Amino acid sequence: RITLDPGAPSIIPGRAEILFQFRDISVEVLNRLRHGLERLVQESNRRERCTATLEPQSLSVPVACDEKMQTALSRAAEANAPGLWQTMPSGAGHDAQYLARIMPAAMLFTPSIGGISHHWKEDTKPEDLALCAQILGDAAEAYLKAN
Repeated sequence: RITLDPGAPSIIPGRAEILFQFRDISVEVLNRLRHGLERLVQESNRRERCTATLEPQSLSVPVACDEKMQTALSRAAEANAPGLWQTMPSGAGHDAQYLARIMPAAMLFTPSIGGISHHWKEDTKPEDLALCAQILGDAAEAYLKAN
């Protein structure tokens, strides 16, 4: 996100704010990206008249999902949608990221129409929601019976 102040047409801004958000499942990659941005800002401040400061807002740490829950979700997905599902990491912050610190957690994503996610245009087909609910129910039942 880029915010300019005053943000009006034909007025040179006196201040700009840029929000960077790095996402990855690797802490090493996240650190490399953060350090790269820090070096870029330092070099720009050394060479240019406009200066920038970095103010970290959130430095979240990725967590691994519970393997038993992931297995239950994978088996339920294959049983309900053979060959039509995939395992994928999530670099975004979700409730599961925080819950996983105190209890087993896993995530199940439903495809969004056109792949649009985290946007006001995001939508999901009702039949995909129903299928996801079935998969989640089957996975929960299998997980609870096994544990």
